[in-house]
Amino acid sequence: MNPVDADFIQSGINYHFKNASLLHQAFTRKSYSAEHPEAQDNEVLEFYGDEILDFFVTKMMYERFSKIVNAELVSEKTEGELTKLKSAIVSKDSLARCMYNFGFSQFLYLGKSDEANEVQKSKSVNEDLFEAIIGAVAADSGWDYEKLERVCKTMLQMETINNYLTVLVKEKSRALGFGEPAYHPMYWQCTGDETIPPENFYNNGYLGIHMFCTSKNPKTKKHEYGIAVGENKFKGTGDGTFQAKLDADKQAYHFLCQEEIKRAFENIDYENSVSALHELFQKKIIMEVRYEFSEYHDENGNPVWNCKALLEGYGSFPADNVSKKQAKQDAAFKLLHFITDTEIEKSDKWDTPHIYSGMYSLLSDEEKAQLDKSFESIKPQNGGEK
Repeated sequence: MNPVDADFIQSGINYHFKNASLLHQAFTRKSYSAEHPEAQDNEVLEFYGDEILDFFVTKMMYERFSKIVNAELVSEKTEGELTKLKSAIVSKDSLARCMYNFGFSQFLYLGKSDEANEVQKSKSVNEDLFEAIIGAVAADSGWDYEKLERVCKTMLQMETINNYLTVLVKEKSRALGFGEPAYHPMYWQCTGDETIPPENFYNNGYLGIHMFCTSKNPKTKKHEYGIAVGENKFKGTGDGTFQAKLDADKQAYHFLCQEEIKRAFENIDYENSVSALHELFQKKIIMEVRYEFSEYHDENGNPVWNCKALLEGYGSFPADNVSKKQAKQDAAFKLLHFITDTEIEKSDKWDTPHIYSGMYSLLSDEEKAQLDKSFESIKPQNGGEK
């Protein structure tokens, strides 16, 4: 691993190693150390990282969903909901996608057998790498609590929100009779190896032809990701695959919430929006709304309350009023109107991924039709690896 690669990794995890050998060890597979006895593998680091990750994920959920009220612990979520969320955050799919997103698997030290089997694309191998990096940070920092927490949060930040929404979209889609959502990463063939983005590429083989593809649309220069809920299609865009998938999940979640509200309520009490939102939460139509308050003074020195109604997947809806209660009601009113009135834009069709003519022209008409059909039918679950 050269200094440039090491700096790229350390910048990505928001931690710089005092002992560079530990960073190298985190990326060393057992197959490599078997061929190079002087190199220690990452398996023990992986063990420690797994235990550390469990602790900090649990702590993050405690801080987000629990508080002490009247000397007792009160939680916004049940034990079952917390278990489901934790499973989504630290799942093999989740941790592996973090490594794909960072582009770290390209730096693994592999033995000949691993190289032959291209294990750097394996979910299990990338999950192990995620945990080994955390273990290496623990060993390098002397188990510094603050540094470990910072690294865990940095590496998990995108996946936490993304997977939580994915779980909700799947549950609502099934409950409303749309069936399992179809996740459809967009693929465009790269013009050559030099155009393959290191942080996100696919190596897909069709008809015996291997093509390096990216999820970035060459026209818009944005990454794209599609989700189909029944016959309803949603296309998300972003600066990376995770951002694009998060955008598509948000659109699908908004659509499903609106559909559920339409089926459950003929008339919504907009005049009592706080109660209406709470009723939607109790019926498990939306997540629980959080309210944040702050006080300031206007130009005449009069106190004014600011209230923000926050709903994951939707955003923040602020309102100001001299009455704290009314400020909360006004913020809830804005959020409720947004949920029920916003038109969710659907994608009538997804763009057909671009196959460059240099290779495409070599195919027969039958092969071209088969290749086009294969792209149209790509519907991998949970993030893009088939």
